Amino acid sequence: MKTIRNARSRAKKLSYLVPAVASAAILVACTGSLATKSAPQRIGFVAGAGGFQKMAVTNQAFFDALAENGYSNGKTLDVVFRTADGDMTRMPSLVKEVLNDRVDILVVSSSPGCAAAKAATTTVPVLCISVQDDPVKAGLTASLTNPTGNIVGVHSYLADGISQQLDWLSRFVPHLTTLAVLYNPQNATHVRLLSEWTEFAGKRSIRIVQAPVVKAQDIDAAVKNAIHQNSQIGIGLLGADTYALRKDIADSASSNHFPIAMDTPGGYTQMGGVATIGVDIVPLYRKGALDLMVPMLQGKRPSDLAWIGPDKVSAKINRTVAQSLGLTVPANTVAE
Repeated sequence: MKTIRNARSRAKKLSYLVPAVASAAILVACTGSLATKSAPQRIGFVAGAGGFQKMAVTNQAFFDALAENGYSNGKTLDVVFRTADGDMTRMPSLVKEVLNDRVDILVVSSSPGCAAAKAATTTVPVLCISVQDDPVKAGLTASLTNPTGNIVGVHSYLADGISQQLDWLSRFVPHLTTLAVLYNPQNATHVRLLSEWTEFAGKRSIRIVQAPVVKAQDIDAAVKNAIHQNSQIGIGLLGADTYALRKDIADSASSNHFPIAMDTPGGYTQMGGVATIGVDIVPLYRKGALDLMVPMLQGKRPSDLAWIGPDKVSAKINRTVAQSLGLTVPANTVAE
């Protein structure tokens, strides 16, 4: 009987102990889950230009959109930031440096940056932003709607974009016959786009004057050569490299009394530049954050998403500068 009573006593103790152990296990599991959810996700961001936290207006739009949706650096995100400061030759080394920091997702701006990311990793999810070329032509994906591999992103390429830009330039300079194109000969995307500019302009009997610019010291000579070859107006191609030089370009245009529009947003007209004519990429950076980055942070793979692109070219103008240079100001142009 004593043995039976002892067995019943042990069984009764176990009946209390099992729920307690189970509760403790559940508590530990929940606590672990909460800790995992609250741990910041490590994000690599390699910018073509601009710093951190003081960023280019494009990058700022990206991070502002994330913060508004609960993803901010130091809280839910741990951002590993690097910038090329407009020197695209640094992109491969910067991308590798950030990947060595074991980031969960890599964000890279500019076409050269995205090319460097594609060459550097096939496993880390990559978000490319501000790809100037057609992503398919550039070899970043086989499809815009059904991305392949580990890359998705935002591009600013329009099949008829150059035609639209030429339309705008011809409104500023009626009877346009000679156009200077500022480009970086070390930027493979710029070289491809220059070929397209030459082709589209040729169909309109507009001669292209090449104005190669790698660094700020090259700008004045390029502008003077464009003037010497009777260029009526110039346009700088979109890119982090030209973005970093936009104030220098505006100053050279002013001192040489030569109108240069930029295919790059980010305050060019406020810096004394005459106009921006191209895709407004600032809203696209924001859309990339909301429609691509947030889903990726929530576990979506790049191949689950689709590339984002523009639908039109727009123009913004500094009327005072335009009038001082004798340009025609179209009635429907946005003034800044």
